[in-house]
Amino acid sequence: MSRIILLLLTIIFCASVHSGEFAVAPMVINIEGEKNKPIPFEFTVKAKKSGKVVLKIYDLNQVETGHMGFMEGDSSNKSSKAHWIKIKENKFALKSGDYRVAKGTIKIPSRARGQHLAAIMVEEVQSEEEKKGISVNVRYAVVLKINTDNGKKRRTRTKTKFEDLSFRKVEEGWEFEGYFKNLSKVEGHLNTELQLRSKDRRLVGRLQLKTLSAWQRNEDASMVYPGSRVKVFGVLPKNIVEGTYQIRIKNTFNRRNQPVFRHEITLSEQGNTSPDQAEVKGLAGS
Repeated sequence: MSRIILLLLTIIFCASVHSGEFAVAPMVINIEGEKNKPIPFEFTVKAKKSGKVVLKIYDLNQVETGHMGFMEGDSSNKSSKAHWIKIKENKFALKSGDYRVAKGTIKIPSRARGQHLAAIMVEEVQSEEEKKGISVNVRYAVVLKINTDNGKKRRTRTKTKFEDLSFRKVEEGWEFEGYFKNLSKVEGHLNTELQLRSKDRRLVGRLQLKTLSAWQRNEDASMVYPGSRVKVFGVLPKNIVEGTYQIRIKNTFNRRNQPVFRHEITLSEQGNTSPDQAEVKGLAGS
């Protein structure tokens, strides 16, 4: 059974007392080329001590926190990037101080559109002795960013959806959260501002909503990949009193303004959502 690994951790714990002793570069490879023809790529693995490594193909998907999830690819499944990618040599040994250039090819199907992600997971192979006890096994993900347009400038539609706004009382004040979905074929940076206004439209407070990944990295915007649905959230301070307010949420995606989300809410400790007005869709061209 395939298992999903979240990029919340760069270290995967298993049985052994040794840490990873190799380095990988580059960590991100941009790929574009003619469809249905093998496109070569390569990266370098350098050993800090003697050992063996194994290379595996993984599919990537973005989870609602904004982090990336990894699922081992299946070459028999045409929807898996493992069906696109071939690795020349998926297992090799290295002596201390040596390096090896890992090589592979990717063949983009003719019907593929937009941007796609995949990864080559580089993992240390441990001996039976090393597997005994408690240890750290390090995996490195070389991310492949695949552009199917082959350098051609195409008119790209930006299509998005904002939905499922909710809030709750927390110790720091009022926490708001909602979900943003990128229905476009391209990735982009998302800037989300929530404005809270009184019935007479006076601005009472504003805050930025971001994904957990963006908050953890202290980034100004949230990265959202094609087809992903992410949760964005933020907290208004304690001095906002209970009552009825107008909500405005302004989303800017890839520097393009999306339709403004407008809604009336009543702040109370019980929280409140209104399903009949809980989403707004955007569609724009470039």
